[in-house]
Amino acid sequence: MSIHSFLDGVAIGLAFQVSIAIGLIVAIAVLVHDFSDGINTVNMILKNSGTSKQAMRWLCTDAIAPTLGVISTLFFTLPKSALGIILALFSGFFLYIGASDLLPESHHNHPTYLTTVFTVLGVGVLYLAIKLAGI
Repeated sequence: MSIHSFLDGVAIGLAFQVSIAIGLIVAIAVLVHDFSDGINTVNMILKNSGTSKQAMRWLCTDAIAPTLGVISTLFFTLPKSALGIILALFSGFFLYIGASDLLPESHHNHPTYLTTVFTVLGVGVLYLAIKLAGI
């Protein structure tokens, strides 16, 4: 999970190399996403007979990793053509996981009208964020 969070930070740093607007959108998306990563990290440690102290240590490591990922991008720049491809890959993986695993699973476990409403609301929030950023 910490490597994953480090790569999230790299995505933020690379997005800011494109523009401030794209950087802010990616940063907000990663921050919202990392909240659930923290819950998953603690849950995974505790469910596998780990202690609270171990869970807290891994949670802190997972929380620091994106910052280190952002800092790492201060030491290199990518050509715009490569940057676009890399950001597209990050976005594609994110959308693939959401569409192929998370969305069907949420509708399978909670087949209610409210799940569909919040799914559509989430799409609307993404659309609004992109429009506000002027992308």
